[in-house]
Amino acid sequence: MGTCFSNGMYPYIDPGTGGGIDGMIAAADKILSVADNHTKIVAGHGPLGNRADLTKSRDMLITSRDRVQKLKSAGKSALEAVAEKPFADLDPVWGKGIINGDQFVQIVYLTL
Repeated sequence: MGTCFSNGMYPYIDPGTGGGIDGMIAAADKILSVADNHTKIVAGHGPLGNRADLTKSRDMLITSRDRVQKLKSAGKSALEAVAEKPFADLDPVWGKGIINGDQFVQIVYLTL
């Protein structure tokens, strides 16, 4: 999957080149539709994954999108959204890579 899947960490999504969180979710859904419990999924970052790992990542992406969309729809700026700490519960699991939770809030915000 390359950079469409970062196993165990927040992914980098490049809004400057048309990347979006909805595209990341769609990519995960596509692979999940053909993967089974024996499928090995090569991540762009992190260890070799499997269907369960990709499912957890996709669920995190959906949760992240929904939380940031709620803040953006409420009129919060990107920095105000960061200040709300919407990923505080996700950071211990997903924030150990090259992107931390505050950065990921801003990335998601820009892709919505």
